[in-house]
Amino acid sequence: MSDPEQDAVTASQDPYPSAEVVAVAASSIPGEFLVPDLVATFGDRQPEFRVAVEDTDSAGVFAALRDGRAEVGLAGVEPDGDDLEAEVVGADEIVLAVPRGHDLDGGSVTVEQLAATALVEREEGSGTRRSFADALVDRGTPLISEQEWTIRDTNAGVLEAVAAREGVGVISAWALSEHGDDDVRAVRLDGGPIERCLYLVLRRDDDLGPAATTFVAWAREQMRT
Repeated sequence: MSDPEQDAVTASQDPYPSAEVVAVAASSIPGEFLVPDLVATFGDRQPEFRVAVEDTDSAGVFAALRDGRAEVGLAGVEPDGDDLEAEVVGADEIVLAVPRGHDLDGGSVTVEQLAATALVEREEGSGTRRSFADALVDRGTPLISEQEWTIRDTNAGVLEAVAAREGVGVISAWALSEHGDDDVRAVRLDGGPIERCLYLVLRRDDDLGPAATTFVAWAREQMRT
């Protein structure tokens, strides 16, 4: 039987009842460039609902959905497994960030040049890293295991390492445009742009609550415009 006093204490600790909150997990690029506008416009349109956002990487998005911490995910790669479903809501390009005056500054980069270059990359769960590795495999050149790597867990950290001439960065063109400066320039790998999609991810057999259902419908509507 419910304890009214305990219920009152719980309610005072949570300013919004759980039915009015949608839990969203977002990886770095959609989290920075898509989610803020979605949340702001959703709040203006549906003030009875609130959005709680967990910032993580793409692997963290999938984990949050699977363990129930999130109802809605936004990620930079498609999930593995049949328990999650994904639909495209945006697009991005992955580029190489080089310090001004670097040997690779000024043109496209061959795979052979890349293999001989120290790289600055995101952590293993990053969608940017996975998309870049997949693109190399598609071009017949997997990453070289003995290549020197520097790992940073944020896009800003990647660009800081590039500016410090620790290596060539693998990064989203959006992130470079937002966080880069005149001392860091974009170059592309031979073979054409490395493009990747951004995804709205849901549990396949999930019955979303009212807030999440409304948020997903709003996200789909906004992404089509």
